[in-house]
Amino acid sequence: MTNSLNALKDGDDIVAAKTDKGSEILLYRFGSGALPVLLLGGVHGDESEGFLCAERFIDSFRNGALRIPEGLSLYISPRLNPDGCAALRRTNHGNVDLNRNLPTGDWTDEFTNVRYYPGRAAGSEPESKLTIRLIEELDPAVVFSLHSYENAMINFNGDCEDLAVVMSRKNGLPPKGDIGYPTPGSLGTYGGWERNIPVITLEIFRGEEPDKSWEKHREALLDGFSYYLNRARPAKKQV
Repeated sequence: MTNSLNALKDGDDIVAAKTDKGSEILLYRFGSGALPVLLLGGVHGDESEGFLCAERFIDSFRNGALRIPEGLSLYISPRLNPDGCAALRRTNHGNVDLNRNLPTGDWTDEFTNVRYYPGRAAGSEPESKLTIRLIEELDPAVVFSLHSYENAMINFNGDCEDLAVVMSRKNGLPPKGDIGYPTPGSLGTYGGWERNIPVITLEIFRGEEPDKSWEKHREALLDGFSYYLNRARPAKKQV
């Protein structure tokens, strides 16, 4: 594993971390511009719509079907939860819901459904530690996390409703600042609400066929990747 995530060059990939099971968590970089953007897939391993879409971007950049806009560096970790993705299971190898494990102000060890088990402590999981490291070292202008849900939406956290609206014009999904239920320990709270780093959680329609999903969301995400190339980033909060 590299000592610095910033050492990754355009077109390269690295093993950014390993899970408790020893599975590799890969990170790819496309572009060499000054504006960093982070794309995550597979936080929940049973939401294959998300990690398949992230991997389609990797394939498309590598084969030349898509090109990175000048000025942009896009970092992609397509399967942040590789053990869960391999088993098509929401949680990681330790049965922890990674989107309840980040060290937010509202983190709690209480849960009523094992699917949402937050772990033994906030930030306890190697996947969560990598998420924190990605945000701290790469300093992304915006973080995109690809999930799936029966109520498809563009969930925005932080000062980025305008970005969600722009994406909505391409994929037709409603922008929403509240997914509709509490999410303590989530990426949206950790990055978006607590640090004002724009976080877009794209909730793709659960069960959507991969080719259809790609056609529907590709342009919305490309617009999102480029959004802060020509406008100021929201001012980050200090925590």
